[in-house]
Amino acid sequence: MRVLGLILGILLLPVSSPPAQGLQFPDIPGWKQSGEVQSFSPKTLYEYINGAADLYLASDFEELKVAEYVNEKKASVIVEAYRHRTPRDAFGIYSQERLPDGNFLEIGAQGYSDKNILNFVYGRYYVKLNSYNTGTDDREALQAIAIMVAEHSGEKGGLPSLLSAFPPEGKKGNSEKYITRNFLGYAFFHSAYTADYELAGKAFKLFLIEAADENECKSILQQYLRRIKKPERGITERRYTVADPHHGVIDLFWKGRYIWGTVDLADADLRTKILKSFEAHMRPGKGALDLKSVMRFTLF
Repeated sequence: MRVLGLILGILLLPVSSPPAQGLQFPDIPGWKQSGEVQSFSPKTLYEYINGAADLYLASDFEELKVAEYVNEKKASVIVEAYRHRTPRDAFGIYSQERLPDGNFLEIGAQGYSDKNILNFVYGRYYVKLNSYNTGTDDREALQAIAIMVAEHSGEKGGLPSLLSAFPPEGKKGNSEKYITRNFLGYAFFHSAYTADYELAGKAFKLFLIEAADENECKSILQQYLRRIKKPERGITERRYTVADPHHGVIDLFWKGRYIWGTVDLADADLRTKILKSFEAHMRPGKGALDLKSVMRFTLF
């Protein structure tokens, strides 16, 4: 009985999963890896992309792995897999380098290709492929390798869910970005999602800031109003229209742990229309908000 009890005790112990190994470069039919996989840390990233490393480090870069694939025709494809701290950070660097007129592909969360390149983002990874001597097989080779790498990345999921809060009317395709630091040049605007728009012949930008909680939102607004010399004592959840000395009229809402608004849009009626549309797209699961009683204050 003691032996049976021991066995049952072992069987009932919680089973822990092995730690995730991260992206693995797979075997690919018709291709073989050339040489060893190279690895770079935040301290050594400059050795591989000197001059561009700061942009990646600002997006909480953690590790870069580089592998080269070659085939019998002496074509080669170099795969660079940049791992960032969060999927949001990976999307941030991908979105800033993304070509708006690229050939977009359903690889990972999103990818695009151009001549001799294919880049995609998937979870915490931003993956860049560069091809050499692939000739007429270039697109097919890049896509085949990219799909296999994505499948062996250990990641899942799509683009950041908050992007769906941006109203579709007037939004320029694939213009969404995630700015990881110093949005509009202000340190207290620590990060923001943005998208470019054009409506009624007017070009402008919408932004969405996600804070940790309401207190952080309040602190952000207090610092911002002090910086533009429009300080207020009673900072509450409401709409603000301000004259920014560097960016013109900025119209914004604060509600809950979100701040969103317009930049570079002088038309007051269009601003109101856009902000109401933005409000309507803040749905449950993406920031459920009730703004029926939100007040408006204009500060000039």
